[in-house]
Amino acid sequence: MPKYKYVARDRAGKSTSGQVQAADENELRTVLRANGLFLTQIRGSEGQVGGTPASGGLFAKKPSLQDMVIATRQLATMMRAGMPMMETLNLVGSQMTKPVLKAAFQDIEKGVSGGESLSSGMSRYPKLFSKLIVAFVESGEATGNLSETLEAAAIQLDREDNLKRKVKAATTYPKIVVFVCLGTITVMLLVVVPVFSQVYGQLHSELPGPTKFLIWISDAGLRYGWILLILIGIGTWGFKRYADTVGGKRALDRIALSLPVLGVVFRKIAIARFVQTLSSALGSGVPVLHALSISANMAGNVMIRDAVVDATVKIREGSAIAGELEKTGQFPQMVTRMMAAGESSGSLDMMLDEINRFYDRDVEYAVDKLTRMIEPAMTIVVGGIVLMILLALYMPVFNLGKALRNS
Repeated sequence: MPKYKYVARDRAGKSTSGQVQAADENELRTVLRANGLFLTQIRGSEGQVGGTPASGGLFAKKPSLQDMVIATRQLATMMRAGMPMMETLNLVGSQMTKPVLKAAFQDIEKGVSGGESLSSGMSRYPKLFSKLIVAFVESGEATGNLSETLEAAAIQLDREDNLKRKVKAATTYPKIVVFVCLGTITVMLLVVVPVFSQVYGQLHSELPGPTKFLIWISDAGLRYGWILLILIGIGTWGFKRYADTVGGKRALDRIALSLPVLGVVFRKIAIARFVQTLSSALGSGVPVLHALSISANMAGNVMIRDAVVDATVKIREGSAIAGELEKTGQFPQMVTRMMAAGESSGSLDMMLDEINRFYDRDVEYAVDKLTRMIEPAMTIVVGGIVLMILLALYMPVFNLGKALRNS
């Protein structure tokens, strides 16, 4: 059994070091916790540093939004129960199954033990702890109600996760239909059509125009399909690169909001995210301007974000939030008028919560309605394409008797 040299801190934060015989790092932590110590750094029997766990490498699974909900809620629950910060971070980190998240918590624990604030530690991991979570934690640290703000952050993350699940559920069926459609067409063009083409070639008969066109597409696919795959790959890569640029993201988001039917749904989703975040942030004591900045980024649409950022300039000078947002033309009057009522009565966070409840139901209804519209449309499109291919293949069969006499 190897011996580990360790550096740990007690409940009061005092640093201590020593050497313990343990089977592995987990057993070492258990032994130290039994003695009221919390591990901050370890060295194996051969002097290998083991302070920060591996992130899992290139193929490590990225923590999901639900993972962050669980982690944030565990932090809130343990702090509400009166557990010390160091012990809370240690226990939550040890229960994380994703190596990246486990490593982050252990590093944050080390920073907090050295006098760093929890919000500062989290801000060093922006891909795990969003600006929203950091802002909530900062507010909790300033007001002394960290457990409440962490619970509010967990609720907001859970809302965001539910919203994403609804959108994903709405797009699952169309994706499956498109995949099956493309697969069916590809098999027919590359496998079925060549067989018919050979049969028709042996009969030396004049083929109808649609059949000739279908055979030409099949031949082109067999001969130059690899070129098409390369072009699709380059096009996909180029599109992603363009979508990652500021101009590309703005152009695509503008197009998304202007699409018929879909644009209405995209706008509702973006506004729902904005209202949800702003409601939670203001309710947790985050300053108004900071809350607007965070909420604008959480909307997930550049057009909505830019509108809020532009409005924030006037709001900073003393203008009303609702009035400036209405001037942008990106927000429905129902939202801005209810916000105006909340501002005038001094209960903006409560009014935002009402708007949030409305949009939660409205988005669910809109997504469900869109799904019901897409299903028959996709069925008709797929059925139409397959029917056209089959008709093109079987049209020569109607003249088969004549073709046999000519053969």
